[in-house]
Amino acid sequence: MENPCWPPTYVATVAYGKEEFAELEIGDALYPLDPEIKVCRTTYGGLLLLKTFVTEETAVKTLLAAPPSTLRRFMKVLFCCEFTELLECLRRNAKLLSGFSYMRVSERSGVSYGRVAELLNSAGCGPSPVGGYILSVEPLGNVVCFTKQLLTFKNIS
Repeated sequence: MENPCWPPTYVATVAYGKEEFAELEIGDALYPLDPEIKVCRTTYGGLLLLKTFVTEETAVKTLLAAPPSTLRRFMKVLFCCEFTELLECLRRNAKLLSGFSYMRVSERSGVSYGRVAELLNSAGCGPSPVGGYILSVEPLGNVVCFTKQLLTFKNIS
C-alpha cells in the first residue's frame, strides 16, 4: 500500500513510544485548518510524517497556541532525495537550502553528519555566516529529506 503521507509536507519527532498518541494530538491540532490532513507513523520510533496544505506560519502558530505534549521537533520538508542520487539531488535543489546556519543529522539508515556535510560542500551548499534556520536532515530508509526546523520543544517528561 502506498503511504498517504508521501511526499510529506512536514516531519515531526515525538516522544518515543508515544507515536500513536502524538499522531492523534498533532492531527487534532491541525485538523480544523485542513480536514484532509494525513499524519503517518514510520518504521522509526518517534518519527511522524504529515501531509497537509497548512502553511508554515499557520502550523507554527497553531502548535504554539496549544503545544502537543508529545511533540519534540516540527520541521518543514524542503525536498527529499533518493539515497543513491543524493549529490545530484542536492545540486538540483541547492537554492532551497540557502540561509541555513546550523545542520543536524539524524544518523540512521547509514547516513552520517560527516557524509552529509561532505555532499553539501560538493554541491556548493554551506552554512550561512549570518543567523539562519536549522537544516535538519532526516533519513527515511532509501530516501533522505532535507527539512527546515520550525519548532523545538524541550523534553518535559
